[in-house]
Amino acid sequence: MTLSPNENPDALYPEDLLDNDTPGKPWRIAHVKSRREKALADYLARKDIGYYLPMVSRKQSSKNRVRYSLVPIFPGYMFLKADDQDRYTALRTNHIARFIEVPDPNTLVAELRQIRQALTGDLPVYPIDFLNVGQRVRVKKGPMKDVEGVITRKHNQFRLVLSITAIAQSVSVELDSDMVERI
Repeated sequence: MTLSPNENPDALYPEDLLDNDTPGKPWRIAHVKSRREKALADYLARKDIGYYLPMVSRKQSSKNRVRYSLVPIFPGYMFLKADDQDRYTALRTNHIARFIEVPDPNTLVAELRQIRQALTGDLPVYPIDFLNVGQRVRVKKGPMKDVEGVITRKHNQFRLVLSITAIAQSVSVELDSDMVERI
């Protein structure tokens, strides 16, 4: 099922999903097949199954015009509140590759509330890779493309440490977070 750009589903259905606790309907994370998040959201809303699909507006340029589209902020993932019957109904759509178990539903709800709050604010929100201090990364663009190093600190930028092990010396470089990828 293809949705036109004007037929975007609601990001949160029902609107109070993150605020109420429905007994017998645990949180589930659906790993959705490629580019099927909106179609699944539309289907779930019609079947009255609660979901959260955080989306952001992204600029898409073509030859003669500029368009804006709502795209999932976490491509390939959707958060559902569904019992076993709702889970089965969602699986029958053929939009879901698998379900991921939620180890701590309270933490998930708190994190989803933070994401929702960030998305409803005036500041731009950009998805980035989940990176930790001490992790090896590779620079994916810019003058340092393909350089590998270790993250030592991150705030608005990453500090990338480049080392010469033979002489036990290192230097650090600060980069924008969108310039690095996990190895």
